[in-house]
This record gives sequence, structure tokens and C-alpha cells, in this order.
Amino acid sequence: MGKSRDLTDIEKGMIIGYRARDGSISETAAFIKCSCSPIVNVYNNWKDQEGAQSRRANCGAPRAINDRGECRLQRLVKSDRQATVDTVMAQMN
Repeated sequence: MGKSRDLTDIEKGMIIGYRARDGSISETAAFIKCSCSPIVNVYNNWKDQEGAQSRRANCGAPRAINDRGECRLQRLVKSDRQATVDTVMAQMN
């Protein structure tokens, strides 16, 4: 059985509020009308203050350059807009 939908921000806030005032997981799930696993995930993410609450946010390949390298790349491209990819790559490396 697949995922039917993502929780809205309002529902996430309701979960956090209900669980913060000592509501049980099953009571919270009945109140929000969803299964127990998203209740646990949302509350644990809020409690631990870790990243996004959806798995869609952390998919894909890792970034090839960091923020500092991106600034350097922007400076190189702005300094010579007619440069080819090969010359910019040679200057970056």
C-alpha cells in the first residue's frame, strides 16, 4: 500500500501540539485521522530538530561543489561571460 498524501503544515502542528501535551500516539492518530507512523516521524523530527520531515527533501546525488566553490564559479562566469565550459572548468580545477 503506497503513501496517499503528505501531511500539511497545519496537521504537523496539530500533531506536535497534541503529543506535547502528553497525548498518546493512537489518540493523536485518531484525532488527525492518519496512521501512527507519520505521527511518530513528525514528532521525532520536531523533537530532534533534524532536517526535513519528508523523505522527498533529501533525495538525489550530493552536491559537486560547496558554497565557497559556487561563489568562486559565479565570479569566474561573471568576469568572462564568453568563456566556454572547458575554460571555466580549467580555471576551477
